[in-house]
Amino acid sequence: MNIFCDECKKNIATVFLTKISGSEVSKVQLCEDCAKRMEETTEAANLLAFLPQILSGMQSFDDNLVEDILSGELVTCDFCGTSFNDFQKMGFLGCSNCYEAFGEPLRAVIMEMQESEEHLGKLPGKVSEGARLRKRLMELERHLEHRIAEEDYEAAAAVRDQIREIDGKLNREVSDSEPE
Repeated sequence: MNIFCDECKKNIATVFLTKISGSEVSKVQLCEDCAKRMEETTEAANLLAFLPQILSGMQSFDDNLVEDILSGELVTCDFCGTSFNDFQKMGFLGCSNCYEAFGEPLRAVIMEMQESEEHLGKLPGKVSEGARLRKRLMELERHLEHRIAEEDYEAAAAVRDQIREIDGKLNREVSDSEPE
């Protein structure tokens, strides 16, 4: 038995939506064409609903700030042509020159993602225990700085204790490897 679209009543429904609002449950069955139209209408309605808030927010901006924001999105790498907007959509840069082209906005994204500008990378599978401990120690030290900056002193104390434990292991490893 074929189920017809609730909207056009002509085509076979291929998209099934269930909307739950509080204790109300409603189901809609749509053909592909009607589903696309509904999606476009919903996106437009959402934009229109927020447009007054967006515009009122922009009135309080300084003209230079709006220009800075817009120009940041329009910055492109002269070497590969990737824009900062492309980077934000794709999640990767076009070439190594993009790091200089995008400068501070890119630094902010990197800091937000990994809490450090320095990429430490992964360790090979067959690395010594000492190397693993040193890498973990560096991660914990960054984490400690972050916790202190956020004034989360209880978490900072726990991280400090982990750092002391790893320091002790590293010191024991060094003293065990020294010739007598």
